[in-house]
Amino acid sequence: MSLLGLSSQSPLALNIGAASGVFQLTLGLTGVFQPRVMLQQVWGFKPSTKPGEEQLLIESLMQLYGVRNIALGLMILAVRTLADSRTLGWVLMTDILVAIGDGFVQKRCTGGGEWKHWSFVPVGVGMGMLLLGYFD
Repeated sequence: MSLLGLSSQSPLALNIGAASGVFQLTLGLTGVFQPRVMLQQVWGFKPSTKPGEEQLLIESLMQLYGVRNIALGLMILAVRTLADSRTLGWVLMTDILVAIGDGFVQKRCTGGGEWKHWSFVPVGVGMGMLLLGYFD
């Protein structure tokens, strides 16, 4: 039985899995090159308008977050290109930990917004299970 006609070997399923890599890559590039946009739009922080050491630290940490997401995105795309569907499925399942952790950090720092991150958990579980062959 396949889910919506998709199997773990379906090119469409593999490409949808790879789309999460493109999404991570996009978030990462935004974090590196537009850290203030990431702070305000994605994380909901209101950065200070006064330049200073604290603001530099915050923007530098956002750039580190961006580099992390670039690495995750490139890893997902490399696995899509060079490995099998099961490996991609496990990578997507472990990527769920990033969304869960980011949600907890967001809630602690801003008092909310965790569902901007946690909403990707069921998508990751579904794609991971599909690519691992649970719906074949």
